[in-house]
Amino acid sequence: MHKKYLGVISEFISAILKLDNKEASRVELSDERLVKDRFIPRSMHKFKKGEIYQFEFGRNYFPEMSFEHRGLIIGVKGKLLYVLPICSHNSNEDSHKKAYHPIDNPDKKQDYYLLKASEFDFIKHDSVLKLSDLRTISVNRKLYLHGKMDIQSDTYKEIEHLVLQKYFYDFYFNFEKLQNELETSKAEKEELEKRLQKYINQLNFNDSES
Repeated sequence: MHKKYLGVISEFISAILKLDNKEASRVELSDERLVKDRFIPRSMHKFKKGEIYQFEFGRNYFPEMSFEHRGLIIGVKGKLLYVLPICSHNSNEDSHKKAYHPIDNPDKKQDYYLLKASEFDFIKHDSVLKLSDLRTISVNRKLYLHGKMDIQSDTYKEIEHLVLQKYFYDFYFNFEKLQNELETSKAEKEELEKRLQKYINQLNFNDSES
Protein backbone atom coordinates (compact mmCIF):
# COMPACT_ATOMS: atom_id res chain seq x y z
CA MET A 1 0.00 0.00 0.00
CA HIS A 2 2.78 2.42 0.87
CA LYS A 3 4.49 1.72 -2.44
CA LYS A 4 1.30 2.60 -4.28
CA TYR A 5 0.98 5.81 -2.29
CA LEU A 6 4.61 6.72 -2.97
CA GLY A 7 3.88 6.23 -6.66
CA VAL A 8 0.96 8.66 -6.40
CA ILE A 9 3.22 11.17 -4.62
CA SER A 10 5.80 10.82 -7.38
CA GLU A 11 3.15 11.51 -10.03
CA PHE A 12 1.91 14.48 -8.02
CA ILE A 13 5.43 15.95 -7.80
CA SER A 14 5.84 15.53 -11.56
CA ALA A 15 2.58 17.40 -12.10
CA ILE A 16 3.65 20.21 -9.74
CA LEU A 17 6.93 20.66 -11.64
CA LYS A 18 4.91 21.37 -14.80
CA LEU A 19 3.07 24.29 -13.16
CA ASP A 20 4.26 27.87 -13.34
CA ASN A 21 6.13 29.20 -10.31
CA LYS A 22 3.16 31.11 -8.88
CA GLU A 23 0.78 28.15 -9.00
CA ALA A 24 3.43 25.73 -7.69
CA SER A 25 4.13 28.08 -4.77
CA ARG A 26 0.44 28.14 -3.87
CA VAL A 27 0.30 24.34 -3.83
CA GLU A 28 3.46 24.15 -1.73
CA LEU A 29 2.19 26.72 0.77
CA SER A 30 -1.21 25.04 1.01
CA ASP A 31 0.32 21.65 1.79
CA GLU A 32 2.73 23.18 4.30
CA ARG A 33 -0.17 24.81 6.16
CA LEU A 34 -2.10 21.55 6.17
CA VAL A 35 0.79 19.78 7.89
CA LYS A 36 1.44 22.59 10.39
CA ASP A 37 -2.03 23.97 11.17
CA ARG A 38 -4.48 21.06 11.08
CA PHE A 39 -4.07 20.22 14.80
CA ILE A 40 -3.63 23.75 16.21
CA PRO A 41 -6.15 24.22 19.05
CA ARG A 42 -8.30 27.24 18.20
CA SER A 43 -11.29 26.52 20.42
CA MET A 44 -10.46 29.59 22.55
CA HIS A 45 -10.75 31.92 19.55
CA LYS A 46 -14.29 33.30 19.30
CA PHE A 47 -15.36 33.48 15.68
CA LYS A 48 -18.39 35.65 14.96
CA LYS A 49 -20.84 36.10 12.11
CA GLY A 50 -19.92 39.01 9.88
CA GLU A 51 -16.16 38.66 10.38
CA ILE A 52 -13.93 38.53 7.30
CA TYR A 53 -10.79 36.39 7.54
CA GLN A 54 -8.06 35.28 5.22
CA PHE A 55 -8.53 31.51 4.91
CA GLU A 56 -6.50 28.66 3.43
CA PHE A 57 -9.11 26.75 1.42
CA GLY A 58 -6.59 24.12 0.32
CA ARG A 59 -6.39 22.21 -2.96
CA ASN A 60 -9.78 21.43 -4.49
CA TYR A 61 -11.39 20.41 -7.74
CA PHE A 62 -12.33 23.15 -10.22
CA PRO A 63 -14.54 25.21 -9.93
CA GLU A 64 -14.32 24.97 -6.12
CA MET A 65 -12.45 27.75 -4.36
CA SER A 66 -8.84 26.76 -3.70
CA PHE A 67 -5.82 28.13 -1.84
CA GLU A 68 -5.73 31.45 0.02
CA HIS A 69 -8.72 33.80 -0.12
CA ARG A 70 -10.84 36.00 2.07
CA GLY A 71 -14.15 34.74 3.36
CA LEU A 72 -17.21 36.14 5.13
CA ILE A 73 -18.47 34.10 8.10
CA ILE A 74 -22.26 33.72 8.06
CA GLY A 75 -22.46 30.94 10.63
CA VAL A 76 -20.47 29.27 13.43
CA LYS A 77 -21.03 25.72 14.72
CA GLY A 78 -18.38 24.51 17.13
CA LYS A 79 -15.14 24.10 15.17
CA LEU A 80 -16.90 24.53 11.83
CA LEU A 81 -17.41 27.83 10.03
CA TYR A 82 -19.95 28.56 7.29
CA VAL A 83 -18.13 30.86 4.90
CA LEU A 84 -18.82 32.72 1.67
CA PRO A 85 -15.53 33.14 -0.27
CA ILE A 86 -14.48 36.56 -1.55
CA CYS A 87 -12.37 36.89 -4.70
CA SER A 88 -11.10 39.66 -6.95
CA HIS A 89 -13.55 41.36 -9.26
CA ASN A 90 -12.68 40.60 -12.88
CA SER A 91 -14.58 43.12 -15.01
CA ASN A 92 -13.85 41.01 -18.11
CA GLU A 93 -15.77 37.96 -16.86
CA ASP A 94 -19.46 37.90 -17.77
CA SER A 95 -20.41 36.40 -14.41
CA HIS A 96 -18.62 39.20 -12.56
CA LYS A 97 -20.15 41.87 -14.79
CA LYS A 98 -23.56 40.55 -13.77
CA ALA A 99 -22.72 40.46 -10.05
CA TYR A 100 -25.63 41.56 -7.90
CA HIS A 101 -25.53 45.06 -6.46
CA PRO A 102 -28.55 46.74 -4.84
CA ILE A 103 -28.13 49.82 -7.08
CA ASP A 104 -26.02 48.84 -10.11
CA ASN A 105 -27.66 45.46 -10.72
CA PRO A 106 -30.70 44.62 -8.52
CA ASP A 107 -31.22 41.19 -10.14
CA LYS A 108 -31.20 38.92 -7.06
CA LYS A 109 -30.75 35.70 -9.08
CA GLN A 110 -27.01 36.26 -9.59
CA ASP A 111 -24.28 34.01 -8.14
CA TYR A 112 -22.04 36.90 -7.11
CA TYR A 113 -22.48 39.95 -4.88
CA LEU A 114 -20.41 42.99 -5.87
CA LEU A 115 -18.44 44.47 -2.95
CA LYS A 116 -17.24 47.95 -3.86
CA ALA A 117 -14.06 49.20 -2.21
CA SER A 118 -15.77 52.57 -1.78
CA GLU A 119 -18.44 50.91 0.38
CA PHE A 120 -16.35 48.53 2.54
CA ASP A 121 -13.17 49.27 4.48
CA PHE A 122 -11.92 45.66 4.54
CA ILE A 123 -11.12 45.59 0.79
CA LYS A 124 -8.72 47.76 -1.20
CA HIS A 125 -10.29 47.10 -4.60
CA ASP A 126 -13.66 45.93 -5.88
CA SER A 127 -14.31 42.25 -5.11
CA VAL A 128 -17.13 39.73 -5.41
CA LEU A 129 -18.75 37.56 -2.76
CA LYS A 130 -19.44 34.05 -4.11
CA LEU A 131 -23.05 33.47 -3.10
CA SER A 132 -23.06 30.17 -5.01
CA ASP A 133 -20.07 28.68 -3.15
CA LEU A 134 -21.07 28.45 0.52
CA ARG A 135 -18.32 26.46 2.28
CA THR A 136 -18.17 24.51 5.54
CA ILE A 137 -14.58 24.74 6.76
CA SER A 138 -12.52 24.01 9.87
CA VAL A 139 -11.54 26.87 12.18
CA ASN A 140 -7.95 25.75 11.52
CA ARG A 141 -8.14 27.21 8.02
CA LYS A 142 -8.06 30.70 9.55
CA LEU A 143 -4.98 32.81 8.76
CA TYR A 144 -5.74 36.35 9.93
CA LEU A 145 -8.60 38.83 10.37
CA HIS A 146 -9.39 41.38 7.65
CA GLY A 147 -12.32 43.17 9.22
CA LYS A 148 -15.99 42.74 9.86
CA MET A 149 -19.40 43.56 8.47
CA ASP A 150 -22.12 44.86 10.77
CA ILE A 151 -24.61 41.97 11.03
CA GLN A 152 -27.36 44.48 11.83
CA SER A 153 -26.74 46.35 8.57
CA ASP A 154 -29.12 46.10 5.63
CA THR A 155 -26.24 44.79 3.49
CA TYR A 156 -25.45 41.82 5.73
CA LYS A 157 -29.13 40.97 6.22
CA GLU A 158 -29.63 41.05 2.46
CA ILE A 159 -26.64 38.72 1.94
CA GLU A 160 -28.16 36.21 4.38
CA HIS A 161 -31.51 36.43 2.59
CA LEU A 162 -29.82 35.89 -0.79
CA VAL A 163 -28.05 32.79 0.58
CA LEU A 164 -31.33 31.40 1.96
CA GLN A 165 -33.00 32.09 -1.36
CA LYS A 166 -30.25 30.33 -3.31
CA TYR A 167 -29.75 27.24 -1.13
CA PHE A 168 -33.10 26.80 0.58
CA TYR A 169 -35.60 28.10 -1.96
CA ASP A 170 -38.68 26.27 -0.62
CA PHE A 171 -37.99 27.40 2.93
CA TYR A 172 -37.31 30.95 1.77
CA PHE A 173 -40.47 31.04 -0.36
CA ASN A 174 -42.64 29.86 2.55
CA PHE A 175 -40.87 32.25 4.93
CA GLU A 176 -41.47 35.21 2.62
CA LYS A 177 -45.10 34.16 2.18
CA LEU A 178 -45.63 34.06 5.95
CA GLN A 179 -43.85 37.40 6.33
CA ASN A 180 -46.17 38.99 3.74
CA GLU A 181 -49.22 37.46 5.41
CA LEU A 182 -48.04 38.81 8.76
CA GLU A 183 -47.57 42.31 7.31
CA THR A 184 -51.04 42.13 5.76
CA SER A 185 -52.53 41.01 9.07
CA LYS A 186 -50.80 43.88 10.88
CA ALA A 187 -52.17 46.38 8.36
CA GLU A 188 -55.69 44.94 8.71
CA LYS A 189 -55.38 45.01 12.51
CA GLU A 190 -54.31 48.66 12.45
CA GLU A 191 -57.22 49.53 10.16
CA LEU A 192 -59.71 47.76 12.46
CA GLU A 193 -58.24 49.54 15.48
CA LYS A 194 -58.66 52.91 13.73
CA ARG A 195 -62.28 52.11 12.87
CA LEU A 196 -62.94 50.92 16.42
CA GLN A 197 -61.43 54.09 17.85
CA LYS A 198 -63.57 56.15 15.47
CA TYR A 199 -66.76 54.45 16.73
CA ILE A 200 -65.65 54.93 20.36
CA ASN A 201 -65.07 58.63 19.72
CA GLN A 202 -68.51 58.93 18.11
CA LEU A 203 -70.15 57.22 21.10
CA ASN A 204 -68.33 59.50 23.52
CA PHE A 205 -69.41 62.53 21.50
CA ASN A 206 -73.07 61.39 21.49
CA ASP A 207 -72.98 60.79 25.24
CA SER A 208 -71.65 64.28 25.87
CA GLU A 209 -74.42 65.78 23.72
CA SER A 210 -77.26 64.01 25.56
